[in-house]
Amino acid sequence: MSKGFGESDFAQVQSERANSQSIREVLERDREQADHARDRRAQGAFGVCEDCGRQIGDERLAALPDATRCVACQAAWESTNR
Repeated sequence: MSKGFGESDFAQVQSERANSQSIREVLERDREQADHARDRRAQGAFGVCEDCGRQIGDERLAALPDATRCVACQAAWESTNR
C-alpha cells in the first residue's frame, strides 16, 4: 500500500468520525427539544410561543409538533444563538 493511499484512508476515517459526531449532536438537540416541548404540553402551554406568548401557527405545528416558538421568535432565537 502506498503512503498516499494510507493518508487518504486516514482522512476518510476522520471525515466519517466528524460526520458521526455532527449527527449525534443534532439528534441530541432534537431529543432535548422534544423533551422541552413535552414539558410545555404538560404545563398546558402547547401551541403557545414561549417567547412572545402568541399562538403558534397551525401549519408550523403540523410540520413541527415539537415547536415551542412561533416562526418570528424562532428566527430571532436562531440568529442570536448561532
